[in-house]
Parts: sequence; C-alpha cells; structure tokens
Amino acid sequence: MNLRRRRSAPEIRQLAPLFRDPPRSRNGPAAWRYLYATPMNRLHTTLRAVAGLTGGLSVVLFATGSFDPAMAQGCVVVRGSSSCMIHPHGSAMSGDSGLMAGNWLASVSHRYLHSHRHFVGDEEQTQRQLVQANEVINHSQFIDLGIQYAFTPRLSAAFTLPLVFSDRSQKAPTNHNSYRYETHASGIGDARLTGYVWLWDPAKMPKGNIQLGLGLKMPTGADDVTDTFPTLGGPIVRNVDQSIQPGDGGWGVGVELNAYREILPRTEAFLQASYLINPENQNGTLTWRDNTTAVPGTVTALPSAASYYEHLQSIPDQYFARGGLNFLLVPSWGLSVSLAGRIEGVPVEDIIGDSDGFRRPGFAVAIDPGIQLARGRFTFNINVPFALYRNRERSLADEQASAYRVANPVAGQSTDVHGDAAFADYVVTTSISVRF
Repeated sequence: MNLRRRRSAPEIRQLAPLFRDPPRSRNGPAAWRYLYATPMNRLHTTLRAVAGLTGGLSVVLFATGSFDPAMAQGCVVVRGSSSCMIHPHGSAMSGDSGLMAGNWLASVSHRYLHSHRHFVGDEEQTQRQLVQANEVINHSQFIDLGIQYAFTPRLSAAFTLPLVFSDRSQKAPTNHNSYRYETHASGIGDARLTGYVWLWDPAKMPKGNIQLGLGLKMPTGADDVTDTFPTLGGPIVRNVDQSIQPGDGGWGVGVELNAYREILPRTEAFLQASYLINPENQNGTLTWRDNTTAVPGTVTALPSAASYYEHLQSIPDQYFARGGLNFLLVPSWGLSVSLAGRIEGVPVEDIIGDSDGFRRPGFAVAIDPGIQLARGRFTFNINVPFALYRNRERSLADEQASAYRVANPVAGQSTDVHGDAAFADYVVTTSISVRF
C-alpha cells in the first residue's frame, strides 16, 4: 500500500494499526512509521527511492523552459523564479528581444500577493472572515534579479537571485483572542542557476520551437527567520511561519519546458511548465506547531493532532504549468496580449525522498491575462492571474493523525483531520528586461 498518495477513508482505516501506541520519540515520525509498518510497507519504502529516481528522470526528459511563473499562493508556498520566455530570433510575437550568440539579458521582476481566503480541500472557510474574523493574512513581495547569457542562438544559461519581503497578520492567542499582531521576514531567497537549449535550430524553425531547461536551486535563502510572538505566558521569539520564510533550506533540481507555435498570423499557442525536485526531507527548522510552551523543542501536541507530526519544516517539491494564446495586437509597437490557464502548487508527496514534517500541500487554478511591450532591446510584461479554483489537499500529517484517531477512537472526536491554507485571489507580476 502506498503510504504517501492521497487516501480515502477506508484506506485510512487500513493504516490504523500502524498508529497504535506510537513511541513518543521526536526523531521524526518517519522512523517509527517504518518500524511499525508491515513487511510490505517496508518493501515499498525501500523501493520508493528507485521509483522516485525513475520518475525524476522522466521529468528531466520531458520538461523544461524559461518563464516568469509568479509562483506563490499565500500559505501554499510555491517559491520560484526564472526568466521570461525569449523567442530565439525575436519573432513577431516578441519584438526584437531574442537572444543571439554573445548577447546578455538582464531582467528585474516584481510579484505581489495578498492571501486571506482559507480553504479546507476546495471548500472555502468563509466563517474565518465573516464570523470569527481570525483569518490569517499574508502580504508578500518578491523581486527577482536575473542575468542570462547566450553561448549560441540555441544554448544559454541564466542566474536568478530572488529578494523576499513578507509579513503575516493573525489573531493573538490571548484569553479574548481580541487583537492582531504581525510577524515579518525578508532577505535573499533561494538562487537558481539554469541552462537552456532550443531543440531545433531557430533559423530553421522560426514559427515554433521547444526549449528545455535544467537547473540547480541553491539554499541561499534563510529558512529560520525569527520574530516575536505574543503568547498566554508572554512574548517569545521563535521561527516565523513557513509561508513567509525566504528559503526552504534545501538543494533542488529544477526542470522546465517552454514551447510555442504560430497557429495563425500574429497568433501563437504556448506552453510553459516547471517542476522543482527537492530530494531532501526536512530542513531542521522548528515549526512550533506542536509546542505551546516557551521552551524550544518541547512537544505538547498529542498523536491525534496533525501538529504532532509537524515538528520540523518539510522541504516540498513544487510545480507550475501555464498554457494559452498570445496575439500580436500592434506590430509597430511590439504590443501583444495573452490569455492563459495556469496551475501551480505543492504536492502531498515528493517524487524523490521522504515528505515528512510540516507542509501545506495544495494547488490553485487561475486564468492568466497578460500584456507584453517589446521595443528594441527592452521588453516589459505584466500578468495578473485570477484564481478560479483552490484546493488545500490533505497532508501526510493530516493522514497520520486521522489514522491514529481511527486506531484510538474517542467519543465525539472526528476521524477526519484536514488542515487549511490561505490563498490569494490574484497575483500581480511585472517585469522588465534589456538585451545587450
């Protein structure tokens, strides 16, 4: 039985024997889950690395590209950054912005989001705003500084350094739950170095091509930023929420896909996709979700709560895809408009390695209108994706807590544990690039 895919209620009941009387060791739930698993589950755990490696190689073979994903949705954190798609010869769709051998491309992009709408699964928790007034509100701004160099018209490399500025507003855990406080985090995010190649000679395929990319994500961003939190026992300093940490604390491999094809005069179809493989499990940063004291590392949560299994922050994979149409509206200005559908999110389980600790898996589907202005060496873009569907999926910690409750029933206690997450209604992305 696969311990990591999303499971139905009957399957959770089958897992219940694994969660009877678990040891209280805080070496991580993965250890005792393995020890208490059946031989078949142990075999699955052993073979999972092989399957994950195979899946990872498949992604490398079939995905890649370069784009500006604006990858962030509030509490469901999708950190990401890369260059805007550049056509190989500055086609009609992209003005004169194509890269030739020896060209450099410098870019600056800015992304802003305001998230406050809570979802459990795909059901919005409107009472958090309308009745309880205790919704969590994230304000985040990301500035990506990028530089790209073309070795040939087909082959290039790009380096991106993100800057992150975030604050998080929530209700204080006082006796009256009557006032809001904010925590903040800012700094350098996780840098990326990516190589790109067009599959076909741009000179021979001016109306359509596919670009592949393979890159390294480096843990240059802090994953343990702290701030002061009010508690019933007084203010304490601890790590801020994972959703506003500048980095995730792990090394990763990014694979990307970029493709376009002219289907009508002045009209292109395009597809962009990215998957970030984070093979490391947890980053060692305490979440404090299982601790109501002022002593770091203390565990006060019970195994029936998801927070018991969320001692440390997880280092999750991330994914993104965007596809649609681009129309050259005013050729003399280099002005084009686009309309696309997009999906981005964090999976419940990673394709390589374990997925323990705290994460908020989920995804958002959006409609993504955009405008591009390309004049000479300069290109300006603005995109504003509007969310159409949001889903906070059940995490592994939720499933572990549910299985424990099934194995150790308590009268009146639900066996369905499912955490929530706040999503943004829209994200505003702007970028400017110059070729030299």
